[in-house]
This record gives sequence, structure tokens and C-alpha cells, in this order.
Amino acid sequence: MADVEVRALRRDEHRAAAAVTCRALADSPTTVASYGPDALDGLVNMHRELVPYIDELPSPQLAAVAGDCVIALAAVAPPGGCVGAFMAGSDALRHATAPEVGDPERAHVFWAHWSAAEPTEEHWHVGPVGVEPGFQGRGIGGAVMRVLCASFDREHRLAWLETDKERNVRFYTGLGFEVVTTETILGAPTWYMRRDPH
Repeated sequence: MADVEVRALRRDEHRAAAAVTCRALADSPTTVASYGPDALDGLVNMHRELVPYIDELPSPQLAAVAGDCVIALAAVAPPGGCVGAFMAGSDALRHATAPEVGDPERAHVFWAHWSAAEPTEEHWHVGPVGVEPGFQGRGIGGAVMRVLCASFDREHRLAWLETDKERNVRFYTGLGFEVVTTETILGAPTWYMRRDPH
């Protein structure tokens, strides 16, 4: 960790951060349920979706950087800027027949469910969070998230996220998040978690 710096992501680093996150999430249950088991398909489709989303997030976003390389991202959307805002009115997607695996619209079914589960009170929506796969397990993601959570505490902000892996639930619980409810969407598990300011 001596050569890794946790800092605000620069605007010109947004695409690199999105690519890191896509690689980190390429094998996640949600990605596989959306785009199929081929990791390359998942990577390409996620990149198409995530690059514009991350590029539209306000600065600063938090990253871990080694030299000039972005190796982790913990993105956060402010109130009114998260999935619930741009999926408003999409409730029909939760009940309609899901598009086939690989159809880019299939991911929107997840977003519709996530939107419906969001808290009604003002909150900051965490995600995507990802560490370059070759550097996972070194405490980098925890370092970035601890800085983010400290900012939530200073500003008295409620944080919210979704995750689809049980090991991530343990990770976020260690940072003060609590599971609110769970749901299975298109065969993939989702844990909804909130963190009240400490």
C-alpha cells in the first residue's frame, strides 16, 4: 500500500476508472445474469453502460491510484443523481417479461428493481465499487471505502448500496453498512444495504 494513493479522481481519469470497475465486476452474478457467462461479452456491455454513467457523476469521485494508473474506484451519486432518479417510472420493467440474456435492456430490469428499493429519505448512492482484479485482496478497496465512509460521517450523510456477493456483504458490514432486505432478480441475489452516519 506504500505506493498507492487514495485521492479524488480527476475528470480525465473517469474512463480509466470505469474500465477498472468493469473488469472488477465482469464475473459478478448481476453481470452474468444480464449479459451471459462469456466474460468478454460482460466486459464490453458493462463498459458501454458504465462509461457514460461514471462520466456524468459529479466530481470528486474517490480512487486508488498507483503512479498514473487508476487501480480502484468507489463511485458515489448524490441525492437525485442515482439509479432511482433516472429509472423513475420504470416500475413496469419489474413485472414485464425480461429481455433475453445479452440484450442490453436486460440490465435495466436490475436497475428498475434497485430503484424501487431505494430509501425515500435523502441518501448518497455508493457504486460501482471495484478494484483491478490483479490487485484485489490487498486492502485497497477497504482503504478507498474507509475514506468515503469518513466523509459520510463528517457530512452526516445516509449511504445506500446494492451488492450481489455474500463476501461483499461481510466487507460492507465491516464498514458500518447493514442489510435492509434481500431480493433475487433474474436469478441473481441482491443485498440492499444502508449506512447511517456514525
